[in-house]
Amino acid sequence: MAGRIPQSFINDLIGRVDIVDVVGARVQLKKTGANHKGLCPFHNEKTPSFNVHQDKQFYHCFGCEANGTAISFLMEYDNLPFPEAVETLAAMVGVEVPREQGDREPKPDTGLYEVLEAAATRFRGWLRSEPEEAGAVNYLKERGVSGEIARDFGIGLAPSGWDCLKAALESFGPQKLIAAGLLVQNENGRTYDRFRERIVFPIRDTRGRVIGFGGRVFADGEPKYINSPETEVFHKGRELYGLFEARRAQRRLDSVLVVEGYMDVVALAQHGFANAVATLGTAIGQSHFETLYRHVNLVVCCFDGDEAGRGAAWKAVDAAFPVLSETRQLKFVFLPEGEDPDTVVRARGHDHFQRLVQGAVGVGEYFLEHVQAGLDLAEADGRALLYDLALPHIRRLPRGALRQVLTDGLAARSRIDAASIERALGGSGGSSFANRERAADYGGGRHGPLSRRGERLLHLVVKYPELIDGLDQKDRSALADSGDSSLLADVVRYLMEQSGTDTGTLLARYVGQGTYGELAALVDKPLVLASPALKVEFETGVRRYLADRYRLPFSRDARERGSLDDLQRLVDAKRERARLL
Repeated sequence: MAGRIPQSFINDLIGRVDIVDVVGARVQLKKTGANHKGLCPFHNEKTPSFNVHQDKQFYHCFGCEANGTAISFLMEYDNLPFPEAVETLAAMVGVEVPREQGDREPKPDTGLYEVLEAAATRFRGWLRSEPEEAGAVNYLKERGVSGEIARDFGIGLAPSGWDCLKAALESFGPQKLIAAGLLVQNENGRTYDRFRERIVFPIRDTRGRVIGFGGRVFADGEPKYINSPETEVFHKGRELYGLFEARRAQRRLDSVLVVEGYMDVVALAQHGFANAVATLGTAIGQSHFETLYRHVNLVVCCFDGDEAGRGAAWKAVDAAFPVLSETRQLKFVFLPEGEDPDTVVRARGHDHFQRLVQGAVGVGEYFLEHVQAGLDLAEADGRALLYDLALPHIRRLPRGALRQVLTDGLAARSRIDAASIERALGGSGGSSFANRERAADYGGGRHGPLSRRGERLLHLVVKYPELIDGLDQKDRSALADSGDSSLLADVVRYLMEQSGTDTGTLLARYVGQGTYGELAALVDKPLVLASPALKVEFETGVRRYLADRYRLPFSRDARERGSLDDLQRLVDAKRERARLL
């Protein structure tokens, strides 16, 4: 994983990019007063309710409540993960996104992308021009692949020679080609092309950069498939073939079909299923699901109708459970014995395959049917074994509707009380990937509860961050107490570090965190007091809030600061105890 993007860079980027330019390039906007208005891109509507506030660099829809900054708009509209949304904005103003190194992996050698792109270009050229191309092209035609689909997926040809690519890309040098996974070096130091006499499928990341290749024989030869080795830019346990092409074909993906091979992806695209992806010679794992659920809420796994395919389905359940939720769905299509998606869609067409997808089995039903297969539930021993087999898997699900459904299903089949199963499950289940990733990468985490007065202060601070700059230093320090886990304290700490921050920049700091929605909702929530009264209310509210928190006396004439001095001494003592411990 690349290093964290510095918050200072995100703040600067938000300040340099006009949200009207970002949204206006994708949504037709009309200026109305100080704001811009248009039809919301996130729900169907006939009357415009989507507002873009240029002064606050913020958008809000009064119809569906969608709201956020330029970064969150790109994340929602273009289906981009947080880092890619930042990189897209950075490209608009022509700046490079820096990465903090720390204890994270070093930034990959970006020169490898250039080498891999050059190789992809050469492979495509060979498919059109080499004497062997007739065999490769005939093979693709026999498999029903059109020239248009071959072009869209960048399919190419690796000739039969041992050093064709080495010679074609000699300007990069052998070490660079080895680092890119294009050359193999034997024990004698001799290098030769990794891909020879194969149809070549470029593997792209979600930004469209070539990161590796898959090769398939089109004549005799073994192994049938080979992939690029692990490199600085290619990690097959995280990547998915066809995801870039799927997102390019359908800007807003509704679902993704997971299949097992390159040709399955290509054949489905040829027959109108542009949302298919494939793992790269590995079983689908948790990181694959984490990637997919950044883009869609429904994943449908379609595996070969053989023992290996059924085994792959069960492994998929095990990998997906920790990241599933009531909004993230997983379903399965099981093909007839000996069939795969390629053969089925070519033999029976789009409509038949579409019916198979529409009849996909939900993960809950599949899970319970699988674990009880072969058990005699009429016998107590069979029911007890079902309980023992299912419980460890259900325990890995995050708390929510799906876990409750499986708990109830297990209770009905095992005849064990659901409440007893809940007690046996214990804990809170697995944490969702979204929360774990956000907490790890962007400083997010769980925040403690706020009183009603604290919530009011948070509302004021989010709407008018400059209020913090106008506070007395003692009040600011007390609000930002490092021992306070509340969202208000977290916001105040950030504003003290970034003096002069506006609302848009403040929100950008929380994009990708679970608390972002809470803060974003406060921005458009109206305040009834005029500006002069707001400052008075805020300062008075801070003193009342701090007095309540530290159980100190408060009076309206506390301007002599006596109680606040007591408070400061209490805070200092608390910090000293924490330091000593």
